[in-house]
Amino acid sequence: MGKYVYVVSNEKGIRARGVLQASSEGDASEKLRERGDLIISLHEQNKRKWNIFKKPHMGLEDRLMFAKHLATMMGVGITVTEALEILKSQELRKNNQQMYENMIRMIGTGQSLANSLREYENVFSEIFVNMVATGEKSGTLEKVLSHLEVQLEKEYELRKKVISAFIYPAVIVFVTLLVVTGIIVFLMPKITDIFRSFDADLPLPTRVLIGINEFIQNHPLRAVGEIGGGIAFFITIARLKALKPFWDAVVLRIPVFGRILKYANLARFSRTMNSLLQSGVPITEALQITESMLVNKYYKEAVHRTWDKVEKGGKLGEALKEEEKLFPPLLTSMLFIGESSGSLEKTTGHLADLYEKNVDNITKNLSVLLEPMLLVFMGLMVGGVALSIILPIYQLPNLISAS
Repeated sequence: MGKYVYVVSNEKGIRARGVLQASSEGDASEKLRERGDLIISLHEQNKRKWNIFKKPHMGLEDRLMFAKHLATMMGVGITVTEALEILKSQELRKNNQQMYENMIRMIGTGQSLANSLREYENVFSEIFVNMVATGEKSGTLEKVLSHLEVQLEKEYELRKKVISAFIYPAVIVFVTLLVVTGIIVFLMPKITDIFRSFDADLPLPTRVLIGINEFIQNHPLRAVGEIGGGIAFFITIARLKALKPFWDAVVLRIPVFGRILKYANLARFSRTMNSLLQSGVPITEALQITESMLVNKYYKEAVHRTWDKVEKGGKLGEALKEEEKLFPPLLTSMLFIGESSGSLEKTTGHLADLYEKNVDNITKNLSVLLEPMLLVFMGLMVGGVALSIILPIYQLPNLISAS
């Protein structure tokens, strides 16, 4: 018997933490489910964490193919254990092969597929595990895996579009900084010698540029260290949990990108709800799982407040109407109609398609939308450096005549 630390949420939404004795993690999971609790986290007490070199890993695309292949094989009559054996034989990474072996062993001892997936929470998300558990209980695992495949495929496409939206401006900014750095490091030393031959006061921008160049030339390692330290400091600040609310608020207000991220959050909310509702997950439980899938703190809090109101008997559309800063009237109105007509699953699917299309349209036109801002940035950076060089050159005739 081992001790298992758990965090659960009861029917009233109250979270509780405790320690449970059980023969295995699957046994502990079953005991908690018999109480009617929703498992948020469960792990063995003092259990050694995965060694980073032995830790199994599956990216979003890998999980998509896992769900797709499993659904296909079950559709032609192959059992879950046989399907896992086939997937294991196709896997090249030893860590993942070991994961498949362990899953097969757990299922062989009578545990469910969901419990074997829950053993690898670093690989399979909460929505993945809960949808599989619902499919196993209802006898519709093949259908649920198909819903999961759609969910992961849409999530994969959405992530690619959001990342690609940030690549274009990042490349422009990087190239601009590279050009400016090249001018300061390679061009400025030659021009500086000319300026110094004349005993005259140089413009402030030129003196600043010469100072930067001299610092880099005289202390190259220190310059690299300070630049690297500055980047590391910024990354550390950006990852601080205490500042997450601040950054989450900032990104939603950034021109163009804020709109992309807002639509991405709405698409993820709608798609996740659609997948869970289609799989037979109750709306209150679906809202809790959806909350855990969202990254932005403000959207997570809004969904949590919505869940609380729905848990108390409210309607989803009406509850979200009070979150109009994050959830637009179109979404809340459609959800209200979907609830009233009993077609909430269909409605969330339409909303997911709508906001995914909005993300696609903005990212396709991103170059046009960002062009003015990028031109201003490039103009300020390159133009500022060029001006620092040109200003003293205009003064050279006066300096020559004076000498």
